[in-house]
Amino acid sequence: MAVIPQFLIQSPLNPQSLRDIKPLLEITKNLFPYYLIGVFFLAAVVGAIWMYQRKRNHSKPLTIVEEVITRPAHEIALEKLKTLESSSCDMVTFHKRISYVIREYIALRFQIPALELTTTGILHRMSREQIDDSCIERIRSFFLNCDLVKFAGQQVKPAETDARMADALWFVEETK
Repeated sequence: MAVIPQFLIQSPLNPQSLRDIKPLLEITKNLFPYYLIGVFFLAAVVGAIWMYQRKRNHSKPLTIVEEVITRPAHEIALEKLKTLESSSCDMVTFHKRISYVIREYIALRFQIPALELTTTGILHRMSREQIDDSCIERIRSFFLNCDLVKFAGQQVKPAETDARMADALWFVEETK
């Protein structure tokens, strides 16, 4: 019993041994690491966006915009008719080509898909477009004669090919 632990022994209260609590210590925070992390994060986001934009722009094919000067449909048709008139070909080929030129002209001039439509379909669409009845009737006989030569193998005389050319030229001149 000779050894008694120190904490069990009560010592008398000494006014000098008790002191008041110290005030809070002001610690200045070093914000530099936080600023450094923020700048690094911002640079990473900007870099990722830049790389994404760069990859997206390079993946698109470059398109070259050219100014296309379109000629009027009647000029194109008249030029093709003159070329066809000066060429020498058999009657079936001539009627196929002249019919194709007029169909192209109708497609360009009236925005009717004449190359995909039958003759009857073209005439119906032309009548809806408020085209003059005399033009429709003349082009109807033109297409009918061309179709007879192309599909039925009807034999025609050179004077009739001149009449087809005259009809085609008249139609283009009348509707331009």
